[in-house]
Amino acid sequence: MASFYIPLTGLNADSTALNTIANNLSNMNTTGYKSQSVNFSDLFYQQVGEAGSGDPIQRGSGTQVASIETDFSNGSPNTTNVDTNVALQGSGFFVVGSGSDTLLTRDGDFSLDLNGNLITSNGLSVMGFPAVDGIVNTNAPLAPVNIPVGEVEPPSATTTFGMTATLDSAANVGDQLSGKIQVFDSLGNAYQAQVTYTKTATNTWSYNVTLPDTLAANSTSVGVINTQVYNFGTSGGTLAGVDPSTNLTITGPNAGGVSTTINAPTVTAGEPVSTYATDLQNALNAAGITATATATPAGQLTITGANITISGSVIQDPVASASATGSLTFDSNGNLVSPSTNVTGITFSGLSDGASNMNMTWNLFGADGSSTLSQVVEQASSVSSSIQNGFTSGNYNGFTIGSDGTVTATFNNGQKLNVGQLALGNVVNLQGLQDGGNGDYATTLASGTATIGVSGTSGLGTMQGGALEASNVNISAEFSDLIIAQRAFEANSKAVTTFDTITQETINMIH
Repeated sequence: MASFYIPLTGLNADSTALNTIANNLSNMNTTGYKSQSVNFSDLFYQQVGEAGSGDPIQRGSGTQVASIETDFSNGSPNTTNVDTNVALQGSGFFVVGSGSDTLLTRDGDFSLDLNGNLITSNGLSVMGFPAVDGIVNTNAPLAPVNIPVGEVEPPSATTTFGMTATLDSAANVGDQLSGKIQVFDSLGNAYQAQVTYTKTATNTWSYNVTLPDTLAANSTSVGVINTQVYNFGTSGGTLAGVDPSTNLTITGPNAGGVSTTINAPTVTAGEPVSTYATDLQNALNAAGITATATATPAGQLTITGANITISGSVIQDPVASASATGSLTFDSNGNLVSPSTNVTGITFSGLSDGASNMNMTWNLFGADGSSTLSQVVEQASSVSSSIQNGFTSGNYNGFTIGSDGTVTATFNNGQKLNVGQLALGNVVNLQGLQDGGNGDYATTLASGTATIGVSGTSGLGTMQGGALEASNVNISAEFSDLIIAQRAFEANSKAVTTFDTITQETINMIH
């Protein structure tokens, strides 16, 4: 009988509504969950006649679930301070996948697998655009985002440096100013390069760039005989000179057995190793210390003696190119006029650690064309700042996800490296997406193919690292809908019991 069938359709539809509300409430704390709502529509109508005016008389056949719509509005971002968490605000979805299958999700509760890949809570790879040498290529095919956990960033040799200095135009000829700047070779070893400015004439200064290189001593002892060997670098047959900052101290017994200490002789700039060895031997002889200091043509300095101790450092000056020295000329307004461009080709070879030759450019001019060197009257010469582009090697220290989805790894040498950028996807018809659970959505013919892009383009939203998007379930609205669905279910149930009573009365009339 239609009297039973019609309220049964209402019961079925109301049951679906109650199930949907229950699902919303059960997921009110699910990351990135989007609430759903049920829409009803009436069923077909049967014409049982027509009115005198010819209007059709139609009898309804009940109701049905017309659609279950998903509310894709934003949930609130909740800060977690977990590196692998990211909240998406605005349109779009994270792109995740396994093999050839690509899915969309709003759940940014990611983690790392044992290979450093960023994955979802159910093991799908988080997809993004790869980066090469820190440059993200958004035209490349999507690939799993990988974090370089446990990796070492290789060193980068210094190729440019700059120094902001003010020189006193009233300085006397011969007055000097020295400025230091840390630079790195190809193996990541650090040096304190020094630029020395010397007043040579009115509005004219000379400069000299040096690179003191501390040598590692090879020490041996055989009985009471102690020996230390220092190997100076060489370039094209030219030996590195001894740097004036060399500060050896030698202690040993003199001819009478009394412990005596000598400080190594003063070193002139660029002094040959052989000259230094001769001066050192003369100082030992004068103090009566039984020890020898010798130098070979190949640049090996050897100090040996009985019961001697050696402290301090032997520092070499690597072989420098001609452009490491030069002249600076200023005009009457204190502006640098020569050189008029940056100084290129400042090279140092024969480094003691065996690194490649250093080749640097001294940036005398900024991006706006103004010089970093100036000359003013009666103001003490000074160096206010310096900058260079090299760095030593560094161990992985962590990573961050920026608002544009760029994944940046950090290292303990202070460097940062972009390793990828999270991809976002969106479809024309959001209601056409198929919900597969675990916060994942699959595209369908109804939704259309996902358009892939990055944050801030094509209407796609932005990201917040160290946060998760909360569910957008409105508990107040859900309870209101629950009451309405409950009353509707009760009404249809009452209709069924009423029709049952009428049916029973009709059967009783027959009997």
